[in-house]
Amino acid sequence: MADRASGNVRSLGGLTAILAVLSLALFAWIYAGFVRAFSDAAAGQQMLDARIGGYERDDVVAMLLYLKDHPDPAAILHSMYLGPELIFPLVLGGLLFCLMRLIGPGGFFFGRPIPPGATAVIFCLPIFYTIVDYAENIAGLILYPPATPSDATVSLLASLLPIVVRLKFLTLVVTVILLARFAIFRYLSPDGSRPS
Repeated sequence: MADRASGNVRSLGGLTAILAVLSLALFAWIYAGFVRAFSDAAAGQQMLDARIGGYERDDVVAMLLYLKDHPDPAAILHSMYLGPELIFPLVLGGLLFCLMRLIGPGGFFFGRPIPPGATAVIFCLPIFYTIVDYAENIAGLILYPPATPSDATVSLLASLLPIVVRLKFLTLVVTVILLARFAIFRYLSPDGSRPS
């Protein structure tokens, strides 16, 4: 039984390593191949997807108007959505889930052990991140050229995209903070060397 558990941990560790390498490679491809190319083609204007601080409704509308008159940056953005952004959210979400499984939620919260229901919610965070990231990408494909959305669609997506982006980054930040917390707790606990 112990050999089987050890084999499972090694398999999960191997999968985590592969997903980490893929995540880094995809991130590098997105940044070097698309974000920088967009900035060059758009005379220094930054892609909305690259704004970590988020953006507002007016930024979405301004980007849409800009891309309608500038086909090269629009083509770069469209290619990114249909290229590495097709798999990057899934790979990163999978990596976060595997890390969560390897580290294992544990410890105490306000002096009490973390309840099983909270553990289930914690494991859902990487899945939620993946869904929200794909929602952002789909909205971008529907909104930006070569798509020709109606005025109602533009209004709806321009209002929703800033919220979706904030949810995406909030979920990612909370997941990373929880991973760090659980890793520190595991390291400081007496049986910290034992993976879950």
